[in-house]
Amino acid sequence: MKKLLVGLGTLLVIYLLITFVVSNQVLDTPLRTFEESYRIGSERWHLNMDSLRAALPTPEGVSFQSPVDGITLRGWLYRRPESDCAVLFAHGYHDNRVSMLKYTPVFADCHCDLLLYDHRGFGESDEAYATGGVNEARDLLAAHAFLRSATGLPDERIGWVGESWGASAALIAAADSSGRPAFVVAESPYADWESAITERGARQYGPVLSVIAPGTFRWASYRSGVDVAAASPLRAAPDVRAPVLLIHSLADTLTDPAQSDLLAERLPEELLTYRRLNWGAWHAHNIVWRPGEYADLVRRFIAERAPDFCTSVTRTPR
Repeated sequence: MKKLLVGLGTLLVIYLLITFVVSNQVLDTPLRTFEESYRIGSERWHLNMDSLRAALPTPEGVSFQSPVDGITLRGWLYRRPESDCAVLFAHGYHDNRVSMLKYTPVFADCHCDLLLYDHRGFGESDEAYATGGVNEARDLLAAHAFLRSATGLPDERIGWVGESWGASAALIAAADSSGRPAFVVAESPYADWESAITERGARQYGPVLSVIAPGTFRWASYRSGVDVAAASPLRAAPDVRAPVLLIHSLADTLTDPAQSDLLAERLPEELLTYRRLNWGAWHAHNIVWRPGEYADLVRRFIAERAPDFCTSVTRTPR
C-alpha cells in the first residue's frame, strides 16, 4: 500500500509539474513586431500594405488604461473630417494592430474614425498574462469608452470588428451593458478558450493533451487570478444585445467552424447574421481570400442591422 501511495504521489507531482510548464504557453503573449506583421501581410498574404496605410489619414498614437489592473494599452486613432461614426478593431492572438489594417477599406465610404489597438501583452501595450478574453473584454470596453470620449460619439455610432481572439473578446464584451456597440463583426471566434486550445493541442500533439488540459487550466486560473472558464463567448452569448455578424471559414483547420456553430445556437436569433463561408480561406483570412465579396457582406449586414450607421453603406446595392 505504501509503495502504491508513493507511486501515486509521484505521478501527481509529475502531473503538476508538466501542467505548470504547459500553463506557461497558455498564459504567454508572444511578441510579433509591427515590422513582422507588415512583412507577413505583404509577402505571405500578398496584401498591399502600403496602399492600405496610404488610404488612411495620419494616425494619432493614443493610449488608455485598463480597468482591470491599470496597465497601458496603446493604439492608433485615425480621424476623418466631420466623421459621425467610429469603428473599433480587435486583433487576433500572436499579432498586433497592424493585422487589422486589412479590414479598414470595408469602412472607407463611411468616413468613420478608426481605432486599432494592441491587446494586453501584445504589440506596444504593456506586458500581461493572456486570459483568453476575460480581461481582454474589459480592455475592449475601455477602448470603446476611450473612443467614445475622443470622438464625442454615442454608443450607437461605434461598431466593433474582431478577429479570432479579438472576436471572442468582443462577444464577451458585447454581453456587458456598460458598452453597447452599433454592431459586432466577429470573424472566426472560438466558443470558449479552454476547448479551443485543447482542440488545437490534441490535433498537434495527440489525445494526451486532453488529459493534461484540466490541470493546465487550473494553473492558468491560479497564476492569472482569473477564472479561465469565464473566457467563454458561448457563456456570454445569450446576453449579447448588439447585432452580430458571425463569420467562419469552413476550411478553417485552426479553430474548427463548429465553434461558431455553437455560438450561433446561443446568440439571440433576432440579432444574429451567420455566414459559414466556403471560400477555402485559412483561419480568419476570409477577407484576404475575397476582399471585395467580404466587404459587400459586411456592408449588407450593416445596412440591414444598423441602417443609420453609415449613409453610404445603406445605399449599397443588395
